[in-house]
Amino acid sequence: MALPVLLCPLGAQEATPVLTEAQAITRALARPEWQALTQLPAKQTEGAALEARSWLSPGVEWTREQFNGIQPGKREDTFLLSQSFDISGRRLARRDAALKREEGGKAESEQRVAGVVAQVREALYEVLVARERLARLEGSISRVGRFQERVDRLHQAGEMSGLDRGRVRREVELLRGREVVERSRLLQAEARLQSLLGGTPGTVQGDLLPEPPATLDAYVAEQPGAPATRMALAQEAAALSDAKAAGRWAPELQLGLGVKRWQEAGLTGNGNVFSLGMTFPTPGRVNAARVRGEAEARAASAQARLQREQDGAELRALWQASVDLRASAGRMAKEALADSGRVDAALDAAFAAGELDLLGRLDGARSLLEAELAALDQAHAARRTRIALDRMLGKVNP
Repeated sequence: MALPVLLCPLGAQEATPVLTEAQAITRALARPEWQALTQLPAKQTEGAALEARSWLSPGVEWTREQFNGIQPGKREDTFLLSQSFDISGRRLARRDAALKREEGGKAESEQRVAGVVAQVREALYEVLVARERLARLEGSISRVGRFQERVDRLHQAGEMSGLDRGRVRREVELLRGREVVERSRLLQAEARLQSLLGGTPGTVQGDLLPEPPATLDAYVAEQPGAPATRMALAQEAAALSDAKAAGRWAPELQLGLGVKRWQEAGLTGNGNVFSLGMTFPTPGRVNAARVRGEAEARAASAQARLQREQDGAELRALWQASVDLRASAGRMAKEALADSGRVDAALDAAFAAGELDLLGRLDGARSLLEAELAALDQAHAARRTRIALDRMLGKVNP
């Protein structure tokens, strides 16, 4: 059952564009600000992966040797181009780690997009529930106001005491005070939605009560592809590659090739230069890096396992809550919202027939209002739970 959402009059709808949930999501994701924030992890890890795939930076060296002594004027110039080569496999392992982190960065960006979508949806339905609560309060004020007019007539006819008349007036003022609070809540909700969209939202349209969720098995099948799951797996794989790189002990090879020119007593000559060098890591540094890398790999694996267990339990809890809240909200809406007019008429008839005193009539009006507001809040809770479930799975187009 879809809860009715009060919209503005037809003329106002024609003047103000309607904003649906899908339109709000599209508007938010089109903003450059949200795009910059959500794509940051993907771009950062992409840059690191590009750097890891590149060759080590070459070096250029020029040296001049000037000799003074018995035969002054001798000079030698050497131009050398050198390049380092990794023969241990550390660079390949680090490149694999960077590529895994790139996958994790993309997953984190998707998770951020899902977070923005969840914020927009929550803000949109906050506007809807605030508008509905305000409408229910206005309806209650109207009903109690009509009852107040009847009490005033009875008081003028001498059939109602001034004390009872004051009770009804205080009840109306109490409702008007709550109306001010709900109107403030609506303004705040609209302001938050406007800040997320970067412009006037227009007339928000939608249903508070979500559609029935899919089966639990369907949600469980989607969980391995969720951004949070993929990000944890990527971090685990990257940590294992880093640990593999830390355990490599072979030296780094440096090759150089260049030319040498010499000049002595008016004579000049050229020659070729070849250099070979190695950088040996000390055993202490290798052991320290290995210990640190293995510890980080074990921690990443443990974190991934804990994340999977936690996400699985949370997914089942959210799914069950979504099913229960939706069913409860549907029943409450059927009882409280659909029959409000009939209940109010029955209360009036009972009061007119003397079957209900003044306090009972006012208590009935309060109970009717509270039932309506409770039904709206229950539907809103069901919607928020569905949004949390979709966010957990990284859904952008729910």
